Amino acid sequence: MIDPDIIKRCQQEDLSAYDELYRAAGKKALWTAYLLAGRMNIAEDIVQEVFFQCFRNIRKLKKPELFQVWFNSILVRTCWHMVSKEKKKPVLSFEAENLTELKSEEDVLEKVESHHINNIIREAVNSLKPSMRSTVVLYYYNNLTLSEIAKVLGCFQGTVKSRLHYAKKVLQKELKKELSRRRVYL
Repeated sequence: MIDPDIIKRCQQEDLSAYDELYRAAGKKALWTAYLLAGRMNIAEDIVQEVFFQCFRNIRKLKKPELFQVWFNSILVRTCWHMVSKEKKKPVLSFEAENLTELKSEEDVLEKVESHHINNIIREAVNSLKPSMRSTVVLYYYNNLTLSEIAKVLGCFQGTVKSRLHYAKKVLQKELKKELSRRRVYL
């Protein structure tokens, strides 16, 4: 949760408050954009654009305590706008050079297995329709309430519940399918 005092200071054009806001929200915004876009280079561009819009329009925010909802609305809209321009499937890569830092063969195997599992989950989330993916990321990663997500996405709270319900079913089906494939290879 961002301190509403920082938002008020930003609205008064306090430059140090802009820095504080970026430090407080930047990392989570980047990770959210990455989860939604699937590619880090696009996520970085999204975050840059989102903070530009945020700083340019922060004076228009009437209730500083609603910053998180307002900010996430900008983030999600910007993300889907920029992703639709790319029209490419997310690229997932594993940097082999990171393996050289590990001390033992068990560490390497554990790292590879962990990366593989993360890729399976990421691919399953990326297979969701954009509206369901946004809902899942905002709910599970950003810890927004159903009401806040409804405001961010401009829909009813019941729609958010429905999207979460169907997203869980799709993810469960995809993960079971992948798990059954893996058992065949083991």
